[in-house]
Amino acid sequence: MIEMRYASKEDVNSLKELYLSSFDEKPEAIELFFNRIFIPENCYIAIEKDELIAMVHMLPTMINGRRTRYLYAAATKEEFRGFGIMDGLVKAALSVYAPEICVTLPADDGLYDYYKRFRFKPLEVNVAELSHDEAVLLSKSFDEQELVVENYCGIRNRVLKDNFLFWNNNHINYAFDYNELYGAKIIKSNFGYAIAYEEEGVCEAVEFICADEHSPQMLSLLISEFNSDKFRIRLSPNQKFFKDTHSEKFAMARYAANYEPEFIYSGLTLE
Repeated sequence: MIEMRYASKEDVNSLKELYLSSFDEKPEAIELFFNRIFIPENCYIAIEKDELIAMVHMLPTMINGRRTRYLYAAATKEEFRGFGIMDGLVKAALSVYAPEICVTLPADDGLYDYYKRFRFKPLEVNVAELSHDEAVLLSKSFDEQELVVENYCGIRNRVLKDNFLFWNNNHINYAFDYNELYGAKIIKSNFGYAIAYEEEGVCEAVEFICADEHSPQMLSLLISEFNSDKFRIRLSPNQKFFKDTHSEKFAMARYAANYEPEFIYSGLTLE
């Protein structure tokens, strides 16, 4: 008989073991998650004969003030896969937490079809693609001031305006540290921040947060860190500085209430 319930502090070691065996994550990244983000009540688990066999984390957030959960790190022990246990656990978690909106980032393209079973719909994110020369033309050098910002959450809220996953300062700082573990550079300024990687001559800014009037300066900081041949910058539709953008599939959302915003910016999904 499979029992489904909230996780408890006593389950942490088993949760870590399942996390490590299910995802291609560094042990330091898993420790970071459990030390900084994990709260037992935000995790729903399946138990059989006192053995933890599946988990799904439902991190609380908001979109336009509406109760939202970010479905994260759903995993089943290898020997229990293929029996529908995760189906039942996701359904139970959606019922127990009852979010008005639930967002998730499938780990691979095949899982997009899986989450459609639960009425999740694909989301898109805007992407600006620039050559090095194009980025230089748009950038603007400036005299950097002493860094005094402590509240990037407030800047992020003002920049993105609406239709985005809200994360508080703790989650944002967690995202900084998590991405740094995997080689990202975190570019911080008094007017915003960027999280960016470089691979094979391409700089990928997975989050680029600043007001449109400061985008040339942020671009200048990005160029100073990455002498890349090409720049790809993930953006919300509310960020208007880059005129030539295209949409790419990124994340999914499920709407439980009679409410569906025109778009949801799903950047900084704690992937």
